Amino acid sequence: MRDEADLGKHAYVCPYVGCDWSFKRCEHLKRHQLVHTKERPYVCEYPGCGKSFSRSDNYSAHYRTHQ
Repeated sequence: MRDEADLGKHAYVCPYVGCDWSFKRCEHLKRHQLVHTKERPYVCEYPGCGKSFSRSDNYSAHYRTHQ
């Protein structure tokens, strides 16, 4: 459970039932919501890999492992 003091500082609250995450920035909430939607738009195009990621930074870090 998140600390109530943290929730007071964060204007953007996750609307998903049972999720108590909140954020100071709207874009951080949008990024977090990918956890709930299972969206993974970044697909590794390295031959034979095909792993997918919800965040571009995670995809980029992964892709570097192929080099």
